[in-house]
Amino acid sequence: MTEFELIERFFKRRSRTSVLGNGDDCALVAPAPGNVFAITTDTLVAGRHFLPSITPERLGRRAVHVNLSDLAAMGAAPRYALLSLTLPEIDESWVAAFAAGLWAALDEFEVELVGGNTTRGPMAIALTALGDVPPGQVLTRTGACPGDELWVSGPVGDAGWALTALLQDGDGAGELVITASPAQIDKYECPTARVALGLALRDVASSCIDISDGLLSEAQHLASASGVDIDIDIVAIPTGITDVDRSDVGQAAPVMNTVATGNERNRILRARLAQHCLLATGDTYELLFTAPSSRHDDVVRLLAAQDLAGACIGRVTTSANRPAVRVLDAQSRLMNIESKGWDHFA
Repeated sequence: MTEFELIERFFKRRSRTSVLGNGDDCALVAPAPGNVFAITTDTLVAGRHFLPSITPERLGRRAVHVNLSDLAAMGAAPRYALLSLTLPEIDESWVAAFAAGLWAALDEFEVELVGGNTTRGPMAIALTALGDVPPGQVLTRTGACPGDELWVSGPVGDAGWALTALLQDGDGAGELVITASPAQIDKYECPTARVALGLALRDVASSCIDISDGLLSEAQHLASASGVDIDIDIVAIPTGITDVDRSDVGQAAPVMNTVATGNERNRILRARLAQHCLLATGDTYELLFTAPSSRHDDVVRLLAAQDLAGACIGRVTTSANRPAVRVLDAQSRLMNIESKGWDHFA
């Protein structure tokens, strides 16, 4: 099968709304009247952004949702996408399954695939997505104000916990052995872009970002862009991690001493890992946003209407010096957190 046969068979459809879609040197598209385009791109590299164990259907779905999550964070309605697919070889059954997952996700949001590229090389999937939004309703990172509340659209930490479990040696080697539930593995392999919520937040949120690189990292982006400080209550963060006592997670991780053995040592290690997953691991793709405290009930209703288990997890305060993010324990004491977010070059 040639490159052009692969495109024709798996990745080409008749244009619905574009002026000129897939099949020419360029696509021709336009936003809805009065709107502007929000444009984003993400690359998923084998071994870096996904594990070999993921099925091609799930990988196709994942490629779409991680991109549309950026549009959701801007309050943009997804419209078009371009795909660049790098494969070591053409495996027709693999490509067919990948395309099925890709199209299912695109069709869910009525997104038109208007072009892209295919080539040979180490496996990588790059998707560029375009969404449109009225310029006066764009959500950005710069609008957080002192007195605003900090919200997250759903549970965090589960994807990081699942990835840790999936990366463990099959023989159970290592001091701490954990398992991930099917639901947690789904959170890692099949994230869901909160597109509908992003649209609903246009007139409610003061700033917004998606959690792709870790809660602390994304909160720091909001703080820095808005010139404010942000306090996060660790016990308020919703999570599906149930293998750890929440009271352990809500305090500074106990110091490991030389006499800690057996169950006590295991408890301490699990608490440390859970804190790390909550605060620093990526692949969550929930929305982290601020909103005036006067809109608290409105946010509660929006989350309930979309059946999202989100929560208010902190507040925005005035920055006295350099914009900072602080994590507070169950007694509102400052925690010494060393964990940072995901770094693609670390």
